[in-house]
Amino acid sequence: MGRYGTLRTWALELGMKDAAKLLQTTLDEEQATDIALTSIATSVVNQKAE
Repeated sequence: MGRYGTLRTWALELGMKDAAKLLQTTLDEEQATDIALTSIATSVVNQKAE
């Protein structure tokens, strides 16, 4: 996710608004996936492992 944020920032600095928007969309999707997987891990998977 860090790379997407960095690339988005560079795109903005270079005036590449369309690229920045696409990178932000990807970053948002990655963040949502991370939240969902963390929720699954803490509520189901880790409990079964115990």
